[in-house]
Amino acid sequence: MRHSLLRIRPVLLEPHQGCRRREKTVGRRQFLKAGTVGGAAMLLPQGLHGVPAFASHGTGAGHPDIEVAKTPPLEKYVDPLPRLMTAIPDRSVHRGADYYELTMLQRPWQFHRDLGTGAVWGYWAKNPYDPDVPIGMGYFGPTIVATKDHPTVVKYRTELPTTHLFQARVDQLHHDSPDMLPEHLSVWNVVHHHGGFTPPQSDGLPLQWFTSEGVHGPSYATLDPRRAAPNEAIYGYTNHEQTSCMLWYHDHAIGTTSLNVYAGLAGAYLIHDPADRRLGLPQGEFEIPLILADRTFQPDGSLAYTLDKEFGADTPVVNGKAYPLLDVQPRRYRLRILNASNTRMWRLRFNTGTKTLPFWLIGTDDGYRSPLRLESILFGSAERIDVIVDFSRVPMGTNVTLENFDAPVYFPNGNGAEIPEVMQFRVTERLSGADRTTPPKTLSLPPVMRIRHTSETPRRQFVVYQRTADDPLQSNALPFMAPSADFIEVGSTEIWEYINPQPVAHPMHVHLVNFQVLERQPFDGPAFQKVYKQWVDNGSNPADKPEVADYFTGPPTPPDPDEEMARKDTVRAYPGMVTRIIHQFDVPGTIASIPHSGTELPATYIHHCHILEHECDDLMRPWTIVGHDGHDGHDGHHGHDSGGGGH
Repeated sequence: MRHSLLRIRPVLLEPHQGCRRREKTVGRRQFLKAGTVGGAAMLLPQGLHGVPAFASHGTGAGHPDIEVAKTPPLEKYVDPLPRLMTAIPDRSVHRGADYYELTMLQRPWQFHRDLGTGAVWGYWAKNPYDPDVPIGMGYFGPTIVATKDHPTVVKYRTELPTTHLFQARVDQLHHDSPDMLPEHLSVWNVVHHHGGFTPPQSDGLPLQWFTSEGVHGPSYATLDPRRAAPNEAIYGYTNHEQTSCMLWYHDHAIGTTSLNVYAGLAGAYLIHDPADRRLGLPQGEFEIPLILADRTFQPDGSLAYTLDKEFGADTPVVNGKAYPLLDVQPRRYRLRILNASNTRMWRLRFNTGTKTLPFWLIGTDDGYRSPLRLESILFGSAERIDVIVDFSRVPMGTNVTLENFDAPVYFPNGNGAEIPEVMQFRVTERLSGADRTTPPKTLSLPPVMRIRHTSETPRRQFVVYQRTADDPLQSNALPFMAPSADFIEVGSTEIWEYINPQPVAHPMHVHLVNFQVLERQPFDGPAFQKVYKQWVDNGSNPADKPEVADYFTGPPTPPDPDEEMARKDTVRAYPGMVTRIIHQFDVPGTIASIPHSGTELPATYIHHCHILEHECDDLMRPWTIVGHDGHDGHDGHHGHDSGGGGH
C-alpha cells in the first residue's frame, strides 16, 4: 500500500516496500502498574514494542535468566571533564556559508578509568587544514559554532558498520514491529538539526535516512546531489531568526533514534552573535558546553542498553565521561548544558558541601532570557539551559558538586535508578587574570518579544493518548504513519495545547519553530482519558469529541520560572495538565544560493515526545505548513533569505 506521508517538495515522502504502512498495532509497548494518580491506575513504560522485562548484555542481547545489566562501582571524580572539540569550517565550498563534512564512525572509547574500552558511535569532522586527522573524540560529536544569520552547510556521511552496536535490540524491533522498520537492514541514520529554523529537506526527518551501503529511506533528500555520494546527505541550516543559543544535532532515524543516540550520535551546535561581545559574558575557556546523559555499562566498558527493561540508565555521563571533574578558577563561568538523556529529567543544583551555590539562568533552548537567580532547575530530555556560576563565591580549595535530586525517571511518578551526583568542580586554579565579565544581575541581554494573541488566535489540541496498557502512546490517537491532519497557514500564529492525561511528563518538541510557554491548566486526567477512549472507540466523530474544558479542576497557572518569557523548542507537558504554547509559522528561504535549498509549500515537519523510546514507538506526528488560503504559497512572502539567493 502506497500513501503520501510528510509531503515536502521537491521530495515526496512515500514508503518503499521496506517501510510498510502500519495496518494494525502488534507487539506494542508493555506497561507496568506502578501506583495511582487521581484514583486511577498509573501505567509506566516497561519495554519498547512489547519486549518482556528480561536482561540485557552490553550488545543488547536478552535472556529471561540473566539479570539486567548494572554498572560496576566507579570511583567518582577521577577523570577530567573532556572539552568538546570544535569543528573547523571550510568557507571555500559554498559562497556565503560555512561548510563542514561530518562522518559517523564506530570507534573505541573509555567512559571511566575503572572501565574497559568499548565500541561507541560518534561524529567526526573533516579538518580542512589536515584532512588525514579528523576532529572528534569518539563519543558524541565535535561542536559546530555558527554565526547568527550566516548559514551552515553540512555533508553528513555514514561509515558505520552494517551490524548495530545493539544488534539484538534491533532484531527484536524487527520481530515486534516489522511494518515500522526497513527490511533487511540493521543500521540506518539521519541527522536532525534540533531547534533550527531549517527547510524540511534539511531537517533530518525520520524517513529521510540513508545507510553506509547507500540504501535510502522513502523521503531521502540531499542538497547539491552531484556532490553527495549514496552514503551521504548534504543539509543547509539558516541560523536565522534566532539569537545566540545552544542547538544540537542528533540521529533521528525511524524506530532506532533511541538506540543511535544512546550509542553516541549527538553533538552541540552553538549560534553566536558578534554583538554578544559587548555583553560581558564569560567566553573562551570560561564558556563550557556540557552534554549530559545517563548510561549503563558492562564491566568491560561497553554500553549496555537497558531502557527497554527498566526506567533510566544508572550512571551520569558528561561530555563522554562518567562522574568527571573540572578544575576551575575562582571566577564566573558560563555553562551551556544540554540534556541528551533518552528519558531522564534532571533537577540540578551546585552543592559546596555546606550550602547550595546559587547560579543565574540567562538562556534556554533557543536564546537569551532575562537573568534569573536560581538554586536549582528542572529540565527534560532535549532541553538546554545557559547558566552562569560564580566560583569566586566559595573559598579556594572548595569542591562544588553538581547534584541531581527530586527528579525520578518518568517524572514525577517513576522509580528508576537514582543518580544523586553528576560531576564536580574543584576551585583550585589560580586566576589567570581579573574577571571583567558583567555580574549576571546587571546583564543587559537582548529582550524576548512576547508573541501576541487574542481570543481569536487559532488553537490546536494534541492529546497524549494510550488506548490500553498494551498499546503505544500516540498523539490524538493517530499513529505516526497516518497522513498529516494538521494544516497551518504560513505566517500565522497559533496556540497549541498539549493535553496529558497520563501520569508522567512528556517533553514535547516541535520542529522548525521556537515558541513561548503561555500557561498550564489542571484537569481530571483519568476522567478525560475514559471519555476520550470511548470517543475514539466509537469512531472519533468530530461532533461528539469530548471537551477538556469540561474536566478542568482549577484555573490556569503561569509557566515555570525558567520558562517565563523564554524561547523554547521543547516543553514539559506535565501529567494532568493542559500545557499551552504559542508560536508563529514562518519558513526559511534559499541557503547560500544553493538551488532547491529553501522551503516550498506545502512543507511538512513533525512534533513528538523527546523521551526517545516514546518517539520511536509512536508518540510522533507530522504537521504541514500551507500557503495562504491553503495554496502552495510560492509568493515567498514568508521565506527568509539566508546567505544569498532568494525564495
